[in-house]
Amino acid sequence: FNPQYVNPDYYHEMQRQQHEFEQQKEIVNAVKAIHDLCEAVKKIDANHQQQAFNACLFELAKEMNW
Repeated sequence: FNPQYVNPDYYHEMQRQQHEFEQQKEIVNAVKAIHDLCEAVKKIDANHQQQAFNACLFELAKEMNW
């Protein structure tokens, strides 16, 4: 951006708002993914639900570097 034409404070505020919007959108996507996971697990018989739960926890821990 050219500060001669655009107020730097305004520009940074617009960047911050865009970042906030995108983060909120990703939260919605994550919640939807958890919902989809729960729907999928309901289709698994009780004997295999624990196995699926453990595999999902393992994948989450791996992805988050826990």
